[in-house]
Formats: sequence, C-alpha cells, structure tokens
Amino acid sequence: MIIDEASQADLNALIAMYQADKVVIVGDHEQVTPDAVGQNLSLMHNLIDTYLKDIPNSRLFDNRFSVYDLGRQSFGEAICLVEHFRCVPEIIAFSNRLSYDGRIRPLRESTSTHLKPACIEYRVDGVAQNQVNWKEAETITDFIKAMCKHPAYAGKTIGVISMVGESQAYAIDKKLREALDPLDYDKRRMLCGNSANFQGDERNIIFLSVIDSGKDMGEGPLARRGEGAFEAFKKRYNVACSLAKDQLWVVHSLDPHNDLKPGDLRRDLILHAQDPAATIRMFEQEEKRAESEFERDVIRILANKGYRLQTQWKVGYYRIDIVVQGNGKRLAVECDGDRWHPIEKLADDMARQAILERLGWTFARIRGSEFYRRTAEAMRPVFDQLDAMGIQPCFGEEQASASASTLVQELEKIIDTDSAEDEEPSKIDENSDQGNGNEREIRQGRIQSRLPLADQKNDFSTGPRNWFNVFDEM
Repeated sequence: MIIDEASQADLNALIAMYQADKVVIVGDHEQVTPDAVGQNLSLMHNLIDTYLKDIPNSRLFDNRFSVYDLGRQSFGEAICLVEHFRCVPEIIAFSNRLSYDGRIRPLRESTSTHLKPACIEYRVDGVAQNQVNWKEAETITDFIKAMCKHPAYAGKTIGVISMVGESQAYAIDKKLREALDPLDYDKRRMLCGNSANFQGDERNIIFLSVIDSGKDMGEGPLARRGEGAFEAFKKRYNVACSLAKDQLWVVHSLDPHNDLKPGDLRRDLILHAQDPAATIRMFEQEEKRAESEFERDVIRILANKGYRLQTQWKVGYYRIDIVVQGNGKRLAVECDGDRWHPIEKLADDMARQAILERLGWTFARIRGSEFYRRTAEAMRPVFDQLDAMGIQPCFGEEQASASASTLVQELEKIIDTDSAEDEEPSKIDENSDQGNGNEREIRQGRIQSRLPLADQKNDFSTGPRNWFNVFDEM
C-alpha cells in the first residue's frame, strides 16, 4: 500500500494501512497538515488518555498530526528525496531556504522557460479590510486578462493563492469569472484558493496575494508573522511558493523595510521576489573560499537561512572559518573535526579562541561528527547564539531589486489598452435630473470594486456562504 500526499491525510488514512502487509508513506512534514479546525481537542485528549494510554506517541492521534507525522515518529527518520523537477531554481530557492536548509537540488535550468523574470514582486496601493484587498484582487485580475492575450503565455496554466484566509480567493475568482471567456477560464485550469487547496498540484504561473497593508504613518511596523503554532504559517508559505513551474508573482501592498520586521515571512517573501538569486550568489561567493566540504555544508545552511556571512575572516595572524554579521555584531563559527581542525589541534584552537574572545569575539563551535549525524541539533546552538546576540537574517536587504521586465511592461501595456477601450465617456443632458451637463467617465466592470467594502453588493468577508449566495442570484 502506497499512501501519497500523506502529510495531508488525517487519522482516517489508518484504515487503508490495515489492508496491507507493507506500507510506503509518501509526504512532507514541511507542508500543510491537518489542523483539527472546529474539533474539541480537550475531549479528544480525554479519549486518548482513556483508551490509548498504553500506545506510544498517543498524543499524535488528536487529528492535528498527519499519517506522515505518525509514521515519522513511529519508524524513525525518512528517506529524503532532494531532487526537484517542478520549479526553476529562482522560484524554489525561497522554499529551499525557508524549510529545507538548502538541501533541495533543482534540476530544471533557468533557460527551460522563456518567461522572465521567474519571480516578480508587484506592489500596489491597496488596503486590507476583512481579509480582502480589492486593489490586489483587481490588479491580479487585470494581469491574468492580459496574459490570456499575450502570446508568451499561450497554453500556460494559472493559479491564485490567498495568503490570508479564503475571502480574497473568492473575490478574485468572481472577478475572473466575470472578466474571462469561460473557455479561457477552463483552458487555463484557473484555480483560486489557499495553500491547502493547491497542495500536490501545480501551475505554470502562480499569483500570491499577500493582502495585508501597512499601518498609518507613525504607527510603526505590523506585528511579526513568524512560523506560527505548529509551524502553520511556515508550511503555508512553503507550499504556496513551490507550486509555480515557470513564474511566481507576489502582489502586495507593503513596504518590506518599513511595514515589516526582520524575520517576518511576508518580508522574506517580498525581498526574495525582488532578487531571487541573492541566496544563490551569496553561497557561490563564499563556497569558493571554504577550505572543506564541512564548511561548505555549514555555509549552505546559514546562507539559505538568510544570514550575511563571510568565510576565512582574518584577524591579524589568525583566521576564523565563518563569521556571521548583523545588527553591528559578529559571531565566529568554527567547524571542528575536519582536516584543518583535527582533535590533535584542539588545544591550539582553544588557545586561539581565548585570545580572540579577549578582543571581543563570540564563538560557536560545530563538531563534524555530530553535524553529519544530527544536523539540526548540531546547528541549534549556533542559531540560539545568533538570536541571543540579536543577529537576524537579512535576506535580500542589500540587494538591488531586479530590473524592470520587458514582459511585465508588455502586460501593463495590454492592461492600459483594455482600460482605454473600457472607458465610455457619456455626456449627461443639462436638463436631466442626473447631472448638470458634466462629462462622466464610466469604467465598465470596475464600478463596484471602487465602492467601500461595506457598500458592495457581495461581501466576501463572511466566507463561503455569501459566495454560494452569489451563484444563487445569478
């Protein structure tokens, strides 16, 4: 029995396992898992304590964990498949950095698609209200309409992912159904939803609608959005950013440097879309200076986490393997147990460290033997020390934004042409009770989106119920 996409399967999948002599469980614990929404977890835990008290890892049976999680805890470490065939390297680099410590090896070449750039950051002047950002919804709709007319996007499939709730996805889907020919909608395999709706699927083009908008002037940045409980936010971002085969659009209403704090997933995503090759460049630059494969593996993990680093840092007569910088501070990272730091030289290394510590340096040491047995545990003291020193990932901060894309400009030109064709100036009779002869400009299909959210006919903030009511009224 093979259970695929097991990270999405809840306890009901255990029934299938009873039918087999051997079971292969295929999944990814870094992707979206069941969240037990609407369930009484206290009642669930009481049942577990009553009936499953003698079963190992019984707390994993509360429906917040997948069958893959159960298998991983019960049978030990899994076989990790690191080859990646779907995305071009620039797209998968974000998930590779966020969730996989750079272990993923993308096998597609950047030249395998003519859609350039692979990642596009597009900022609009939108405002989020009740988990809906109408300006982002309108912008995404306009770009998809233009793509259906542009020859470079012929035959390309398209998806839209809401990064906050589902109301934005309902709003965009409604606009697309109104704007597109039904044949185009079906031919493009159009789908609007959240990360869970897309897991296990893929599209040539993916639009991400970030939705959130900044505070008023002087009120400071938004609350930091980190990994979330049970890494829920991290998993959603990982899935959302690994579905586009050829091109990923990040449509947002935020200033990543002023509206968002370091370590915010939204900030990291926007900066990645501005310069997706930043991580790759940093790793390649420092890899050349590394003296061993051990150092290169450590550099790969730190670079993919977004830290600014330099290898073989000279301090007078001495050299430090890796130096991580940020917030005006520096952490020295030493890789022990390799050719240059064998056990025989440990006393010399510690004496050198003592001298440099008197100069104000702080050290973290990694043993090679432990690193290759338990990588996460070996790296944890390094990350703990970085947090204690206030050194945060600065992924993309010092990189210039990607140059303006000719392809994006061509799409914008199509949008402008469509807008001009939609404008229908009409002169109102001076004697009519509708006006005093002023010329009124009407843009068809966009009148409703200009109204305040509370005045619009269909309010999507309440979720699917109103969405179905829309179809009932049609």
